Amino acid sequence: MKNYEILKNYCKKMFLVGSGNFWYESGIVGDDSSWYYKIYSRTLFSIYGFMTILEIMAAIFGDFPGDEKRDSVTFAVSHTIVMLKIFSVVSNKGLVKTMNKNMVKICEAYEEPTLMAAKYRIVRINVLAYFSVVYGSAACFVFEGIRKLNAGSHFVTVVTYYPSFEDDSIFGIIFRIFTTVILFLMLMTMIVSVDSFTMAYLIMYKYKFITLRHYFEGLTEEFYKMNSVNPRLAADKLTNGLVEGIIMHKEILRMAKDIDQAFGTVIALQLLQSSGSAVSLLLQIALSDQLTFVASMKIIFFVVALFFLLGLFLCNAGEITYQASLLSDAIFFCGWHVSKWQAPPQRSLRRLVLLAVTQSQRPLVMKAFKMIELSYGTFLQVLRGTYSVFALFYAQNK
Repeated sequence: MKNYEILKNYCKKMFLVGSGNFWYESGIVGDDSSWYYKIYSRTLFSIYGFMTILEIMAAIFGDFPGDEKRDSVTFAVSHTIVMLKIFSVVSNKGLVKTMNKNMVKICEAYEEPTLMAAKYRIVRINVLAYFSVVYGSAACFVFEGIRKLNAGSHFVTVVTYYPSFEDDSIFGIIFRIFTTVILFLMLMTMIVSVDSFTMAYLIMYKYKFITLRHYFEGLTEEFYKMNSVNPRLAADKLTNGLVEGIIMHKEILRMAKDIDQAFGTVIALQLLQSSGSAVSLLLQIALSDQLTFVASMKIIFFVVALFFLLGLFLCNAGEITYQASLLSDAIFFCGWHVSKWQAPPQRSLRRLVLLAVTQSQRPLVMKAFKMIELSYGTFLQVLRGTYSVFALFYAQNK
């Protein structure tokens, strides 16, 4: 499946969850300017925002037992970050439309079916794995709420300022069930419109460099076959191919700035959420002697989801840097040094190779906010830093 189908399917799902139409072609996805869609979208996001405000109020002013108070803080912080991530993507809808068009068009003529199949398989596996972890965590919150109900308390998943802990009225029960449904809807919007979309973009961008490298390798293979038969034609084809490759490379590099602008906030917020929330959640497991198995599992799933997503972001960004670094060798060994025919000076093979290699040797390091490097090293630093802070707080509390 090529980028066109992947991105179009993503945009259709984003439209369904209320985020709007991000597709660059009219009449394909839907009309997000219609009055009924605006009502649907604004109502949905207003409910998300209202629930998040109630969670923040519960964390600051609510009078709840220890476990529900901790959950209120966890949800308040996490859902505030989720709302910021969603709005950061939605606010860049025009840019994302342009990026979708560029992601489809650049190198489209040289995308190999086997390579595209591998890319689609990786995207699919990562999305399904992240979906399973996120909804596994949410399911554990529901199971814990059911356990509390069977133990004589009340059903609760999302802790909000209303209803209070003592409120077991029919309206309180209905509102708790309602917030649980909204939680699952919000998670779907988060997964489709933000997290998996950003992850898929990084993977597709990585495969642009792989496609371009295969293009240069195919150019080299074709040159060596033709050079022994018709050196002049071989040199001309190699020269023209190098020019086209250099243009595609410039277009791919230009996309890095757009990705930073569209998704840099998402990745930076995820980095803060993963490191900060993980410390709090791990301390809950380490310092509490009354956690049930389901309660422990919901925390573990939550931590795994946070770091799994961060790992997808940072490791795929680091893979982009690695794949981009392989281009220089593919260009340099294109066969220019064995050519018996040289094109006119203005299109000299040597000059073109020098230009292309110089351009490809500039390290492409993906960054968020032009400050935070997105790489394997950053992911390991976050893991080590999170464990160090957890160990420090754990030692103090012990």
